[in-house]
Amino acid sequence: MLSEAKFKTPLANLDFGNDVLEHGSVQRMRLREIPFVPLTNLRVNPSLPSVREAVRRVTGLDLPLIPNTISSSADCVAMWLAPDEWLLRWYGSGQGHALALDRELNGTFHAVNELGSGYSVLELSGPFARDVLSKGCPLDLHPRSFGPLHCAQSHFFKANVLLRLSGAGDGDAWEVLVRRSFADYTAHMLLDAMLEYQ
Repeated sequence: MLSEAKFKTPLANLDFGNDVLEHGSVQRMRLREIPFVPLTNLRVNPSLPSVREAVRRVTGLDLPLIPNTISSSADCVAMWLAPDEWLLRWYGSGQGHALALDRELNGTFHAVNELGSGYSVLELSGPFARDVLSKGCPLDLHPRSFGPLHCAQSHFFKANVLLRLSGAGDGDAWEVLVRRSFADYTAHMLLDAMLEYQ
């Protein structure tokens, strides 16, 4: 008899007794993994009204056209990556959204790719989150430069990351999206950078 497969995240070895990584408290500093987040990469020409309407029907939002900004709806956050590229972060299961988007864009030059299994999403929250991220990220993360409607591709120490201020929880809350193969490294570096704030 075959046993049912159980999916594990790349951070299963750091679960501290939980099913997923969660360390610290939101009052000081907390790092937690948000497991199995549906992510979709979208490449399309946003200047066509038919494209913008097709995306709106599936996502409920208008694609952000200003570099390093986001737009959001109840189901989705669209993060600007390039003039013709966005990363869509879905809430809930996200099942079928990429296929629906691909169908809606049929007849236009586009690419829709599921990326969720290739990435990990970490949430860093607490009043010192910006300080922790600043230890390994060269971006200016001060609120005057990086607010809730911003996102940015950068690096945290040696790992490429996509940062977004999510606004969840008390104080600052950041989503750190990182390739699955660098998730363990990034989590360890974040945990180390958090030590002085624990």
